[in-house]
Amino acid sequence: MSKTLGNYEIETLTPAQVKAWGDTRAALIWHCPAFSHIFYTMMSKDTADGKPNEHLAIFTKQVPIAATDGQYILLNPDTFFEHDLQERIFIVAHEISHGIFGHVETMHRVAAKGKIVYPDGKELEYDEEDYQMAMDYVINAMLVESKIGKYNDQWLHDTTIATAMDSIMTAYRRIHQDKPKQGGGKQQGQGQGQGTSQGNGSHQPKGGQKGFDQHLKPGQSQGQDPAQAAADRNEVEWKTAIAGALTAARVQGKLPAGLERMLGEVLEPKVDWTDKVLAFFARKPGGGTYDWRKPDRRFITRGIIIPGRAGHGAGDVVVAVDTSGSITQKVLDVFFGEMSGILDDIRPRRLHLVYCDAKIGNTHEIESGTDLLDIKAKGAGGGGGTSFVPVFDWITSEGIEPDALIYLTDGMGRFPEHAPSYPVMWGSIYEKAQYPFGEVIDVPV
Repeated sequence: MSKTLGNYEIETLTPAQVKAWGDTRAALIWHCPAFSHIFYTMMSKDTADGKPNEHLAIFTKQVPIAATDGQYILLNPDTFFEHDLQERIFIVAHEISHGIFGHVETMHRVAAKGKIVYPDGKELEYDEEDYQMAMDYVINAMLVESKIGKYNDQWLHDTTIATAMDSIMTAYRRIHQDKPKQGGGKQQGQGQGQGTSQGNGSHQPKGGQKGFDQHLKPGQSQGQDPAQAAADRNEVEWKTAIAGALTAARVQGKLPAGLERMLGEVLEPKVDWTDKVLAFFARKPGGGTYDWRKPDRRFITRGIIIPGRAGHGAGDVVVAVDTSGSITQKVLDVFFGEMSGILDDIRPRRLHLVYCDAKIGNTHEIESGTDLLDIKAKGAGGGGGTSFVPVFDWITSEGIEPDALIYLTDGMGRFPEHAPSYPVMWGSIYEKAQYPFGEVIDVPV
């Protein structure tokens, strides 16, 4: 009579498999103590029904090779032990990574929304198979770069889709955005999650590569409600365990740079730059009501008449753009798209847009952030050297006393000798740039 653990029938391991599993765990401790620490502290607990998890993983033939629901690792003994020791380390580290980054919980939430919205305004519908592949591409790239275990060239890995520096959303966009529409072929719900999928046949991984694991619903192995299981994920506990993992690996001198960078971002995630801009202006709350005499122009084009905002949340705001050639059209699209909405929320009394390379180019005084998009379409010109001084001189010569100056640049230019009396925020597209004054936000390229 077979045993069950949660929703799965448990296989009895042969003596040879027990030894192979012991070797795998020992090798994981030796080669990658960071992953081993997470495995033993966060992913090898007793099951939800109180039964002991004898082997610290769930061995069942109900998964292809491996699977995870974010809490437990499931392995098929028939297929998992066909791989050599270093490949087994890679597989286990891959499943642990899903747990570290909360992938199945995030996938559940994205599936519920049915779409992914990007900072530049691009929207892509959610496709379960594409999203699963995106997760695997990113994790495998990290493991390959960090030289953890041994990568099998039949598994998903393509640096044109994802490197260890890329996010899942970036990989998803590369996989998904050029796919032809397929009537009735989209999956809007989240199911078992076969990692071996090919994205409805549109995205063909190179060389016939495929995934080796299933991405289950949160809590699926124990029959838990997915939404509740996702909500129950304790980020404090996970971050404490990750901090301990980093320390353990660092002390032993076994912490690859790529792994340290990615785990470090879990502990100290980068705050979205748009949130930083809003926080920057939060110190200057304005009044303001709604006025039917000034309909909101953003909705008029859609045939909707609603009152516009009256009053101002800020005084004069200057937005300066470095036109020396380092700011690409892609960066401008992202920057102007986000700044448009932000500035409409801030409601400055006057908004000045200034283009500058080594000297002032075009300048515009506009009524709202929405107008930024119209002006962007006219082009910026420039392309010469870089100096930030002319913008500060222009503000003085025009007699403007701005509540803030927001300057989009790579930071490679000549700065004024002294900081101005007004706040300055640098929207930097080059992370290593040094700024002598002001607040710096990293704008994604």
